[in-house]
Amino acid sequence: MKSILKVAIALVLTTGAAQAQGINIGAKGSLNLTNIPKFTVIESLGQDLKYMATGGGALFAEIPLDANFSFRPEIAYNRRGGKLEGLNLGSGTIGQIIGNLANARLNLDYIDIPLLFKYNISTEGEGSPYVVAGPSLGFMVGHTMSNSILGLIDLNYNVNMNFKNFDLGGVVGLGYEMPLNGKMKGFVEATYRQGFLNAVDNFGPVKVDSKTSNFGISAGVSFPVGK
Repeated sequence: MKSILKVAIALVLTTGAAQAQGINIGAKGSLNLTNIPKFTVIESLGQDLKYMATGGGALFAEIPLDANFSFRPEIAYNRRGGKLEGLNLGSGTIGQIIGNLANARLNLDYIDIPLLFKYNISTEGEGSPYVVAGPSLGFMVGHTMSNSILGLIDLNYNVNMNFKNFDLGGVVGLGYEMPLNGKMKGFVEATYRQGFLNAVDNFGPVKVDSKTSNFGISAGVSFPVGK
């Protein structure tokens, strides 16, 4: 874990001295809708995971490549997973009643390192729309299941479903940034992240489909350094 953080910090904060005067650094917070749309383990029980809301945050550096393009590496914390609305507790009356009153959330915690390229659609005027795209590396740092019954009883426990420690995905997004006080800029951004690898390894010969997807809305600030 320490080596992951060292690599991430180096990616975010290190660049060539020749371009240091043009670098911006910043932070953002995110509201995410996340799911594992085709989770084989859950589908085998006759159920499916639905999108759940989670929070996240990131630190980033923005390194200009030319007038419109920049490289934006990040280090981020995000929670992925999904939720069950009503548990399958059997065909009996009691099982159906309790199952309909209960819900469950699969929480997969990641340190992500998105390596994004940003293109400013317009550099004229005070505000600027932009697009971002690029790969994202993910390192799982936790996995839990949480249950709530009638909103009164909350159960949280660790689960081990042969989870993979590494995740690889792709990110695309659209944003708008605007000047704030001084040289500081503010921005809002909408992104979509699709996992390319399964979050759960196969169980022997049984193949498990468990690729994550995530819609995010973010807001943040950035400011120049080195000058």
